[in-house]
Amino acid sequence: MSFSMICAAGLVAGMALGFSLDAALAGWPATVVAVGLMAAVAADRQGLPMVARLMAVLALVAAGALHGAHAVASAEYPPLVRWLDERLPPVVRLDDPVWVEGRLLRDAARGESGSQLSVQVERVSLGHTWEPARGGVALTVNGEASPHLLRGWRAGRTLRMPVLLRRPSRHLDHGVADAARAMARRGTPLAGSVKSAALIEVVAAGAAWDEAAAAVRGAVRDTMARRVAPMSATSAAVGTAILIGDRAELSREVQQRLQEAGTYHVIAISGGNIALLAAAVIAVLWTLGVRFAGAAMVTLLVLSGHAWVIGGGASVVRATVMACVYLALQVIDQRTAPAHAVAWSAVLMLLAVPLELRNAGFWLTFGATIALLALAARWPSSPSSWAWWHAPVGVVAGSVAVELLLMPVSAYVFQRVTLAGMVLNLAAVPAMGVVQAAAAACVLAEQTGASSLASVAAWLTHQASRVLVDSSHLVDLAPWATWRVPSPSVWVMVIYYTAVVAWWLASARTRVAAARVAAGTIAIGWLWMATAPPTLVRVRGDGRLHVTMWDVGQGDAALVTFPNGRTALVDAGAISPTGTFDVGERVLGPALRTRGLGRLDYLIVTHGDADHIGGAASIVRDFRPAEVWVGVPVAGETLEQRLAAQAGEARVPWRWVQHGDRMAIGGVELRVRHPPPPDWERQRVRNDDSVVLELVFDQVSVLLTGDISREVEQALAPQLDPRPIVVLKAPHHGSLTSSGPLLIDHLRPTVALISAGRGNIFGHPAPAVVERYRARGAEIFRTDLDGQVDLSTDGRSLEAVTFTGRRWQYP
Repeated sequence: MSFSMICAAGLVAGMALGFSLDAALAGWPATVVAVGLMAAVAADRQGLPMVARLMAVLALVAAGALHGAHAVASAEYPPLVRWLDERLPPVVRLDDPVWVEGRLLRDAARGESGSQLSVQVERVSLGHTWEPARGGVALTVNGEASPHLLRGWRAGRTLRMPVLLRRPSRHLDHGVADAARAMARRGTPLAGSVKSAALIEVVAAGAAWDEAAAAVRGAVRDTMARRVAPMSATSAAVGTAILIGDRAELSREVQQRLQEAGTYHVIAISGGNIALLAAAVIAVLWTLGVRFAGAAMVTLLVLSGHAWVIGGGASVVRATVMACVYLALQVIDQRTAPAHAVAWSAVLMLLAVPLELRNAGFWLTFGATIALLALAARWPSSPSSWAWWHAPVGVVAGSVAVELLLMPVSAYVFQRVTLAGMVLNLAAVPAMGVVQAAAAACVLAEQTGASSLASVAAWLTHQASRVLVDSSHLVDLAPWATWRVPSPSVWVMVIYYTAVVAWWLASARTRVAAARVAAGTIAIGWLWMATAPPTLVRVRGDGRLHVTMWDVGQGDAALVTFPNGRTALVDAGAISPTGTFDVGERVLGPALRTRGLGRLDYLIVTHGDADHIGGAASIVRDFRPAEVWVGVPVAGETLEQRLAAQAGEARVPWRWVQHGDRMAIGGVELRVRHPPPPDWERQRVRNDDSVVLELVFDQVSVLLTGDISREVEQALAPQLDPRPIVVLKAPHHGSLTSSGPLLIDHLRPTVALISAGRGNIFGHPAPAVVERYRARGAEIFRTDLDGQVDLSTDGRSLEAVTFTGRRWQYP
């Protein structure tokens, strides 16, 4: 490894260290120091003595650390956030709108519940004077905007509008990523909503190049809608995604299927798309007689313009920077190894955007490139005996190499392992190339009036898109080819990659022996991460009853782990109206897998409100419980039908439960206290139909109450025979309509669990209800304040630990 590469590694390691430093230590001068030292080392790397080299590397580590700390501070605490903190209390949301004026970072995207805008705010007003306050905001415009308005909200234009600001949702559960911090590090530390599209004013057009780029993107969308959408809306969405990176029209179901199949990368503009474009440009230039440095320069300019036109998303920038660095070196006749160009591309990107180091896409992009370069270095030339098979075998080998190198990263970040992608890339990658070429030809033909050519190109786009999407159905025929896994530990990943590097660095003489050791180590990693599909994972019981109340925002979800290790999930949180945020998939799934759970014994849905049943279908799909329990059926209820369909597809038994049902599980008696058998067909979901469960374990009883009201509480209280230690899940998130004095006085709960979202619009839990529990001596745990709450009992005592570190014992 060259000394310049060691310096680059030191700078990157310093940036990683800087993410945990105090922001007060940060400053832009560190960047200047870093760049200066790198230039000095690169200029005289052969003449530096060992001590000077060591000092230079340490200086780069320190400079990188300061640069990383500055990047975190700038992303999480921009002027807009500081402005709000200075003038308003640090609440989750604001009840009154703030006037903002800022520049659109991306074209507006249409969603099911409104339009999505990403705005770089420049100045704000509380109704008097405008003040500068720069920062990014992700906005939802309520209602349906007309196509004319939507087309007017283009990247680069300046908008003015009244916004209800809020901080992005956070879920304080172990194993769940901090979505708010992730949004901040992507440039949008705040979220907000605009009441109506009519309130948005376009106050300034973008620069000429911004308007030109937006016009090109608009032409692509219009052409795909006019030429391809009549054949298939999905094909039009795929063509738009591959040409300009806009996946807004691609359904959530298709995106999810491609992710499961391991081929989602082909519709996200990345290295493959950029490589195809570069190859096409170079081929045309060679045909015209432009070669070598001239061809490299023209290609560099085309790729840069392409990145600008399509909006410069993270994956686009990464792939374009890699290609442009390599081409720039060719222009100045510096024929460096591709691996060095990749390494310095990574360094340049991290100097410009240090937080890319925390982006999984960064590691996947550069990791895939490294895997392909490593394979190319060892790939034999094509002998005549197998020339026909050389190309397809090379594609499969490349896919396997990428999958082997990136499997731990994918398992860690996405908690998914897939084998399907190794095979499906044989169809998906060529299909992506055809879509890219045909869709581009369709747009050009449409704009030049060549109607017949546009029709042919549109048909090709549709057929290739069908191949790309339909190939993902392999996971239906072979569901074992993709599965969810817990995130591997850091030590497992370190050992895995140490084995890979050791084999690569071994000499030719020792490579056979090294390969055996490395293969054994890698096989162990695969066995750990890839051979334990969810149907085989079971957590061993410890003789105690555990109840975990998850932080799912404004909703309910509680995991009961019985003394013998059996599990029951009671409710599964919410799903957003657009379906883009599914608590079952995004919060409960990672949290359960972090606990070592790959499947559940029971999924119990108390009732059909969206904040209780919304994530249940995802839980059934990923954790395949042995049974699903539900209470009173509701005719035509969409979410209940979705859950029933998913249960049927997964062949999970469906059980209706009602008052009087009971079961003994691991020494715990589970009693269904409500609802009684319905005496009429329900046409809508009712809180008072909630399933109420009582768990009795020696001297401890746990009551899980759903959303019942005081009327049901009054009927329920006389049936209950409270134990000395009582845990009560406060009904209806601590609403004023529940937690009446009769129930609380009868039970005298030792612990009250309240599940509510931070700053929710309903005001849950009501202060009067909290005070009522406190006055009766109950210890109160709230998910909005404490995050995840873990209760544990041996039947005679009770312990509680929260995500925030709070600990409590009784007696």
